[in-house]
Amino acid sequence: MGYGHRAGRVQSQISRRVRNATRRLEDLERTQVAEPPRPLRFAAGDLAARATESPGPLVSLGGVRVPGRLELDALEVSATDRLLVTGGNGAGKSTLLAVLAGHLPAEGEVHRQPGLTVGLLTQDTAFERPDRTVRDTYALSLDPERAEKVPLGSLGLMHEADLDKPVGQLSVGQRRRLALALLVARPPQLLLLDEPTNHLSPRLCDELEAALGAGPGAIVVASHDRWLRRRRQGRELRL
Repeated sequence: MGYGHRAGRVQSQISRRVRNATRRLEDLERTQVAEPPRPLRFAAGDLAARATESPGPLVSLGGVRVPGRLELDALEVSATDRLLVTGGNGAGKSTLLAVLAGHLPAEGEVHRQPGLTVGLLTQDTAFERPDRTVRDTYALSLDPERAEKVPLGSLGLMHEADLDKPVGQLSVGQRRRLALALLVARPPQLLLLDEPTNHLSPRLCDELEAALGAGPGAIVVASHDRWLRRRRQGRELRL
């Protein structure tokens, strides 16, 4: 009789504890915090491609002038140049990159090697179809074969969870990282980067800066980033 009485109490306590534990587990599952995404790691290969074996600079400027924005006596960019363009706000850094890319007409002499491929990362990044997803924008901006050969996820510039978002919903930093991915997926012979470390994490900045110093092709960077300027490799043009 005593065993039966005590056994009933023990079973009741066990059942109550099981119910309480089940409720706590349900509460935890409802309010659980998702695992944070892994930090992005920049993993592109060469940022610029080797130019064809042709004598002379890739681009040469002489007496170039954009009224109210830029005045430059002379500049040559060789096939393996690493040029850092510095200067205060309004000095003409972005204007110079636009002239080098051929996106902005200028007075004076501007000569480019025939067939030269140029890529420009601007500070203000916009896409023609903001309703397209990141994945589709990448594939259609390149071509299916190139997008398959260099998957967007392999470059370490976009999180997997963001690939199916419309590009119009991306932050400024995400749009710039997508634009950079499109450039390095098919490296141009002359890569022009306007403030490339803006809106990047410190780790991505370090990895991008390391990639700037190696590989073939020519790279011109316009930046006011003091850390990048201290660690740069190559020559400097101050406007």
